Amino acid sequence: MVKIVLNLLNIFQFKLNKRAIEYEGETVGDIITQFVKEYRDQLDAGLLDKKQKKLNKGMLILVNGRNIEFLDKYKTKLNEEDKLYISIPLGGG
Repeated sequence: MVKIVLNLLNIFQFKLNKRAIEYEGETVGDIITQFVKEYRDQLDAGLLDKKQKKLNKGMLILVNGRNIEFLDKYKTKLNEEDKLYISIPLGGG
């Protein structure tokens, strides 16, 4: 297991009044599962799936600046030095 800092951006940072949380795990899924389990009651229903056990598919999860959708999704392996971020996608124009 590696120690990973989960960096919270925008709505996650606002809702939890934290910038980062440290977890141990092997994959992105390990870390996100722990995060949701710990903070489920403080997150809006729109941020979580219908069963309130996972993040909504629309959430943006980055490992070292790369979207996990272009990696191995929740199975993406993590290393000690990796930077993990979660955010709600923002758009504008």
